[in-house]
Amino acid sequence: MDNIIIRKGRAEDAQDFSQLILLSAATFFLSIFSSNTEEIMRKIFQQPGNLFSFEHSYFIEVNNEIAGMALGYNWEQKRREELHTGLLLVKHLKWRFFTRIFYLLKAQGIVGKVSKYEYYLSNIAVYPAFRALGLGTKLFSEIKRESDKTGANKIVLDVETNNKRAIKLYKKLGYIIKWKTPYIKNKKETFEFFRMLKVLEEDSKDT
Repeated sequence: MDNIIIRKGRAEDAQDFSQLILLSAATFFLSIFSSNTEEIMRKIFQQPGNLFSFEHSYFIEVNNEIAGMALGYNWEQKRREELHTGLLLVKHLKWRFFTRIFYLLKAQGIVGKVSKYEYYLSNIAVYPAFRALGLGTKLFSEIKRESDKTGANKIVLDVETNNKRAIKLYKKLGYIIKWKTPYIKNKKETFEFFRMLKVLEEDSKDT
């Protein structure tokens, strides 16, 4: 029987985080951050108080080897840390930030929106060698437990409309498609996302 554990992320997980976050949305991240996405993600992950920080990550291990990760945060963390995240991106993108500012602002206005009492699943990925073992489902369960602690009544996520495999899994886990976002386009690619959500609790906080 494989020994499977899920734990909170640590700063020293930066290398795996940078690789796994690219697996979660490789083309989209490369279109935003260019070819040094992994380097930027490694650096930002190690810094507390931002939306890509180790503080918001969960890693699943199989026999003491990292197999996958999930990144998520609630509406209060989003509001509190969004500015710092942006400042870190400016710092690490350097001059490239100014060549991408319009694209970054448009992307920010379309994906990653979090309303009150929502928990946002930003990224989830499992290394190819560990797929088909149910590890993604286990990570989703961990995200649900964490969202319950924050008082959220929904988990929301954005998934590219052409990612049929992920959409099928999300639907199996009880997520529904709420809407399709406006497209995001740069010089080479066009991206469209479905906003999907799972209602955790129907109460007066629901919006």
